Amino acid sequence: MFTIRQFAALLSLAMISTCSFASDGYAVSGSAYDLKTGKLAYRELITGLNDNKEVQVNYAKPDGVIFARKTLNYATEVFQPGFVVSDERDDETVSAVFDGGRLLLTHRVKGDSQTKTLYDTAKLIIDAGVDSFIQQQWGKITAGKKVEFDVADARHLGVEKFVIKEIDTSASPLAYKGAADSWKYFRVDTANKLSSLFTEPMYYAYDPNGQYLMRYQGRANIDSDKGETWDVRIEYEYF
Repeated sequence: MFTIRQFAALLSLAMISTCSFASDGYAVSGSAYDLKTGKLAYRELITGLNDNKEVQVNYAKPDGVIFARKTLNYATEVFQPGFVVSDERDDETVSAVFDGGRLLLTHRVKGDSQTKTLYDTAKLIIDAGVDSFIQQQWGKITAGKKVEFDVADARHLGVEKFVIKEIDTSASPLAYKGAADSWKYFRVDTANKLSSLFTEPMYYAYDPNGQYLMRYQGRANIDSDKGETWDVRIEYEYF
């Protein structure tokens, strides 16, 4: 969940890094831990922004085998990257792609495909664009205001409204060993009161120096190996 500005800077850093990920062209790595077991579930390996304004995300098992790939296209607004995710485990494809002024949400599993067209997209947040939105709204959020936003849910072919607010360190599950005293913590809940009774909140930890996402906890954007929803905690590293 990173902006074009961040990726451009990270790309130059990756070129001089001695990290093994950087040698493969990656600029960011996210280690995702299953909340139920505490074990490493997968890694997100993220490249820098290329000349086509695209970012590649590879999802790798703990042994390094890549099982899913995502392409983010930042040709439009930074909070609205089009994307395509391909998961080889169950032959699944999830995408949100602009076609003119329309946004096409598609979910395909083993040849069974469903698509929904969204026309009102001006303020819609897409996938990794949540990070850019948080940066754009940083002043309001850190001033104590609750900010609502709509996110395109390509997997379920719809739109969901969320609300984000800053929380105290003591209220965040991400304020554990290794966290800097300066970090900012945010909580995101579904704005639907009924849905919020059955949905766990998402938590974000940011380094305010550069507004970099350092930790995340909540629902993963890919399914588990069993095809079920996956609740994870992700630790991000920048190279």
